[in-house]
Amino acid sequence: MIIRVCDLETTGLDASDEVIEIGYTDIVKVSGVWSMSSRSEQSFARPARPIPPEASAVHHITDEDVKDAPAWSDAWRLLVQTPDDGGKITFAAHMAQYERQYLDPLFQADWVCTWKCSFRQWPDFESHSLQVLRYALKLPADPKRAAPAHRAPPDSYVCGLLLLELLQHQTLETLIEWSAQPPIFTKFDFGQFKGKPLSAADAGYLDWLGNKDHNLGEDWRWNARREIERRANAKVEEAARARRGYLEQSLAAIPGAVSVRDLENWWHGQSDHWAAHGILVDSKEYEMLRKACADRKQHLLRTGEPQFEPPGAST
Repeated sequence: MIIRVCDLETTGLDASDEVIEIGYTDIVKVSGVWSMSSRSEQSFARPARPIPPEASAVHHITDEDVKDAPAWSDAWRLLVQTPDDGGKITFAAHMAQYERQYLDPLFQADWVCTWKCSFRQWPDFESHSLQVLRYALKLPADPKRAAPAHRAPPDSYVCGLLLLELLQHQTLETLIEWSAQPPIFTKFDFGQFKGKPLSAADAGYLDWLGNKDHNLGEDWRWNARREIERRANAKVEEAARARRGYLEQSLAAIPGAVSVRDLENWWHGQSDHWAAHGILVDSKEYEMLRKACADRKQHLLRTGEPQFEPPGAST
């Protein structure tokens, strides 16, 4: 089994930009143990247009570097080279959606997004960028293989180290499952609640983030709706706890009623409490209370009610 950790460098961040470098590092499982291959694979890809200087300033790839490289239509095949054993390839990348916008139209595969998975595994980290995670987790990176950053082979290598760390905590199947879902954000990194947990936002703000038009992306929309649902479920559970507490207290008190009149007065005075706790007539809880009162009334009628001396009477 192989996990092919890949990285693409491009002419920019727009969907119309072109891939100019491919890199990958394989992780293999031998005798039940995951380990990293000793080298990373790399290829340039020749774009149809010149590389903008703003892009070169990030990855330092120039037109001179890619002038003799194959076009992307041929270069991408490097990523699907068949393993020696002909086994299945699972792909991985940090913020894999970026790579997948170029690769999903070309082949179908299971993917691990180490960015999404890191949010679930280490939710309290200040940042989940690849290089921050490298140092926060003290990943055992070879400085030569890990440099320079923002180049495809080194970034695929560091991402591979991160994936190996994740595999110490979770199965590959779990990581694939997490990667198919939005990342779970625990705090805001923007706006008026920046640095605060999602629980700090008011209901109106969450409604805007979860259900109204904005350009913050579907991941934030999903997380806002998740927080709205969490709060709704918390209210339901809180109401259920209060209902159970009222029921337990009432069922414990009913056998202590000392007269039929007291019992009936209590019963007729409970309608507001039932409404507050959501106890409906003919519901299971209502029937439990009714039966307890009926049993106590029959006991009082059968055995006689206690007789009390008037206040001040001599003993």
